[in-house]
Amino acid sequence: MKNKLLRSIAVLLLAAAPAAAQVSITGIGWELSRVMGKKRSPFEPVSSLRAASGTPFTDALRAVVSLNNSSGRPAEGLVLRYALSLRLLKAGEQPDKAFWAVPFFVEEVRVSKIDPASQRQARVIRFELQTQLNKLKNSGFEPVALKLEAMLSPRSGDEPSEIIREAVIEISKP
Repeated sequence: MKNKLLRSIAVLLLAAAPAAAQVSITGIGWELSRVMGKKRSPFEPVSSLRAASGTPFTDALRAVVSLNNSSGRPAEGLVLRYALSLRLLKAGEQPDKAFWAVPFFVEEVRVSKIDPASQRQARVIRFELQTQLNKLKNSGFEPVALKLEAMLSPRSGDEPSEIIREAVIEISKP
């Protein structure tokens, strides 16, 4: 009788315990601020870029990573790591011959706190895109897409599919 009572209490406690919750990446969006004379326009969502090797890229690009804390407790001290890669196309080749180059930039962004059951956005602002475009000058290759791979630093109990996302933005010639 005593064992049956203990098992019943254990089942009730497990049923009452909240499900494991974690911070997840729910999406990544791209935003651009264009140069307009000596001023910059406000950041606006974009779905493609205009850039080419050897051509100055004067616009300000950023990625907005949406984070969701489904827990009943605040999440603090988060680290969002990201890597950037270019999809390159050799001059004169068909678009289906484009390939992803190895990442050219890896960095991290710290997110101090996300309140319980809330969302927050982290802005990724460093891309070193102009440096890469300069390196491609006279190489015979042109960028056709930029990929951002983002990952929250894993914590005990995290589901990998919730903490990793990638976003690709197409690049066309100016």
